[in-house]
Amino acid sequence: MAIIVGIDGTDGWWVNGPWRDKSYDENFKNSFVRKIAYGKGPNSKYERGPLTHGGNLDNSVSACYQFILQKIASGVYDPILLTGYSRGAAGVVEVAKYLNRVRVPIAVEAMMLFDCVDRHVTFNTDTVPPNVKNVLHVMRDPAAQSREGFGNSGTKHFAATKYEPLKKFMCTHGGMGGCPWKPGKGQKQSDYIDEGMGVPRLTGVISTPMGVSPKFEGDGMTKVTFQQDAAISTTVWTYAVPYLQRHGFI
Repeated sequence: MAIIVGIDGTDGWWVNGPWRDKSYDENFKNSFVRKIAYGKGPNSKYERGPLTHGGNLDNSVSACYQFILQKIASGVYDPILLTGYSRGAAGVVEVAKYLNRVRVPIAVEAMMLFDCVDRHVTFNTDTVPPNVKNVLHVMRDPAAQSREGFGNSGTKHFAATKYEPLKKFMCTHGGMGGCPWKPGKGQKQSDYIDEGMGVPRLTGVISTPMGVSPKFEGDGMTKVTFQQDAAISTTVWTYAVPYLQRHGFI
């Protein structure tokens, strides 16, 4: 029986509590990480993603790391899968780094990353550590103009790791995690998705009377319709499943 550990993506809450948990579980009930890691037996662990400001991610990383150590200490030496979405994906890269730092590095058989983004002030998750044998990373296509200020991490690796070619999909960041946007009141399936304020991206500098200042662009409007987001999100999952099957995790 495999050891499966997953950390999901960020929601809109700033504080923890039962209301947040209830809301989170409803909004992420179809997330890909939840499908992979939730309720898969005693050797699986699913963590809700961090709060809007990034809080909780440190705790989730520590909890996942300790869970794996406890399983190994109890005699479970089965292959390990780490999976995560958004900042949760950065979290599982950090878990792998922890496992690589022990006296005898613990091998991770496979890692499945859904649009990994590093938006944490203390983590550096640009590079997957060498104890990870296999990686599949699926990402949103920049042409979708979704969450334009979210730079991807987990895109580099060491020679010992088999890193499948990066695959990009024309859907939103939400769609990449299995949580595509749904039309609100007065909206149609054919409408383009407006993610709201969004996260502007740095595109250069501008001159001001006070000197040079950074220039940001991005207004939250995407190039993806609600219909497209749902369809491509399904395609993302269809693409991921053979990888997980090939390594014996589903």
